[in-house]
Amino acid sequence: MTTQTTEMISQQVIELASNLSDIPPDQIWLDSQFATDLGLDSLDLAEFVMMVEDKFEIAVPDKEVETIKTVRDAVQAIQKLRV
Repeated sequence: MTTQTTEMISQQVIELASNLSDIPPDQIWLDSQFATDLGLDSLDLAEFVMMVEDKFEIAVPDKEVETIKTVRDAVQAIQKLRV
């Protein structure tokens, strides 16, 4: 596993969120909320989590998924799960 900086992880998460939401990456911030700002519903969020699991080679427990509301939440979860 390679060590990635918070900035690198953030950029990758923003790219994934952009692909799913059709919102350009430069219009997505760490505090962007998946539901209200990006328009993702629960099925979209489930797909996003699967994309994150594949991209970062991690397994995100359901309990953790429930806490992911913003891009920053996703980045922090990835960092915690990759330790």
